[in-house]
Amino acid sequence: MVSCACGGDCAPRRYSVRITAQPFPILVGPLSLVDLLLLLAPVGVAPLGLRLVLVSGQSAPRLLRLARVLQPAGAVAAILSFLPRTGLAAALLAAGWFAVCAVAGLAGLAELIESRSFWPAHLLSAAALGFLTVAGAWFVAYRAGISLGYSTPIVELTAVHFHYAGFAATLMSALTLAALRQRSIRVQRTSAAAGLLVVAGTPITATGIAIGTAALTVIGPVLLAAGILTTAALTLLFIAPARRARAGRALLTISAVVVVVPMLLGVDYAAARVLPIPALDLRTMAIVHGDLNAVFYVLFGLAGWSMA
Repeated sequence: MVSCACGGDCAPRRYSVRITAQPFPILVGPLSLVDLLLLLAPVGVAPLGLRLVLVSGQSAPRLLRLARVLQPAGAVAAILSFLPRTGLAAALLAAGWFAVCAVAGLAGLAELIESRSFWPAHLLSAAALGFLTVAGAWFVAYRAGISLGYSTPIVELTAVHFHYAGFAATLMSALTLAALRQRSIRVQRTSAAAGLLVVAGTPITATGIAIGTAALTVIGPVLLAAGILTTAALTLLFIAPARRARAGRALLTISAVVVVVPMLLGVDYAAARVLPIPALDLRTMAIVHGDLNAVFYVLFGLAGWSMA
């Protein structure tokens, strides 16, 4: 469904998101589509991603191994946190997943400290793990019913955002950069710049939603989309064709091609918050943008990297 995202008033204005009703389709029992996408992160995305993160030194690999060991228990705790209603019991269970994310975040911090470098080769992996920690914190806030001044759906969407756009997309940028280290300097710099756009675009997008600033509302998604689409293009041109495993090559290709649609829709949706242009409504965005990003870009992409 396409509608004017300005709610009928097409004059540019300060963007604000206030959602009081459940806008997402219910799929399994009481669980909505976005609930299932959120649970897919600890169950499917994290175990793939944590085994692909590139870190060096002594402390960072140890902490990352600990996060990998704890991940199954954390995923179970995340699932169980949806059994009780939002509140203390749900938050305590969700804290089990946050503990995994926090250990991973410490690995990212150790990577920066031990490498003594903010070059993209180190920064991207560290940032991905840091975003996972932020994602886990928002997961706890959602299950606790802590609104932080926003509607409940926005809190949940923020948790989803940092799991996928933050952790997974940044990790895939890091993997792409590492795989292109034998290519020309221009290709390597393009990959590094794309990764940095993802790192910058992820928090700017969240901040734009949080404080309602029109400029950040548009700039964040544009930076994020530019970084992800550039990384996808490099994957399609240089990385997927070089994979020996047919399945890995196919998964990376599908991931790189399909992400174009949700990224463009995301930019359009963000721009429609402040400009008089048509865009999909939030419910349709959750179905189209959310599914394509989570399943086809992230899950297929990480599976393809695992096979590679």
